Amino acid sequence: MTGFTGCGQQENFKNMKKLFFGLLFMLASSLSAQSYLRAESFSMGVRQSEGSPITWGETTECSILIELYETKVIINSKVLQTYYVINQITNFTPGVVSWMCKDLNGITCKFTMMRMEKYPGYMVCQVDYNDAIWFYVCTRN
Repeated sequence: MTGFTGCGQQENFKNMKKLFFGLLFMLASSLSAQSYLRAESFSMGVRQSEGSPITWGETTECSILIELYETKVIINSKVLQTYYVINQITNFTPGVVSWMCKDLNGITCKFTMMRMEKYPGYMVCQVDYNDAIWFYVCTRN
């Protein structure tokens, strides 16, 4: 027999489906027009090579404006970061949307937006290079 056996499971599935499609719509529409996020905390991680474990630095409180456009992302930190969108990455993880980007030096990176249970009510943005990751916990601005 296939499908759900209990009403609770079916209700949970419906709720997860609504949450997934609502979040996906919100995330996709974020880059379709100008939108803003405000990072309230920031951490940086480094790794020896792609796929190796990440060593995280301290989490720092901040107030960093993140500008989201259809073709670029601008992070207004102490050092201005601009990432040009190459294409959206197909991701089958619910609530996660990623784009392959290039920075001003022509280096490829991945920009990801997601919600995490660890940060309820916040959006998480991550810039992922082969050897470093910038991690921002954000609110809608």
